[in-house]
Amino acid sequence: MARLLLALFLATGCYHGPYRGILGGGIDTIAIPFVGNQTAEYAVADSLIQATVVAFREDGQLRLADEGGADAILLLDILSVDDRIHWDRLLGQYQFSMAVSVEIKSFEGAVLLRQYESVGRGTYEADDERDKAIGKAARMVATDIVGRAQ
Repeated sequence: MARLLLALFLATGCYHGPYRGILGGGIDTIAIPFVGNQTAEYAVADSLIQATVVAFREDGQLRLADEGGADAILLLDILSVDDRIHWDRLLGQYQFSMAVSVEIKSFEGAVLLRQYESVGRGTYEADDERDKAIGKAARMVATDIVGRAQ
């Protein structure tokens, strides 16, 4: 009976064992030292790092640490940002998008998550709402990063 209950418990996803995502065993902590930025939009980097920190904390699989105490490092580089008129011009909406290069390496130099490009988007109606669109795009990228790190 105990084995049956254990099997049901494990099958329903209620058990959280040791983290063994694509980052592999032995990776418990990650550092996010800074965000590279190939654009002139420095506020975007701040939004991206804040969203990424929140996403990792909410996920809880990897703990955040400083570079000296982390098992791995998240390398982020904002490649481009763009504001365009949304497809329905009559609504007066704009779309903000950002493209970010993402890579995770161990401090020994091994690549744990190969470099790839993540794109985040957010729409806004007026200039005063652009910051919300940037935040939405940053959260989209951060969610993608955390999802791929599992």
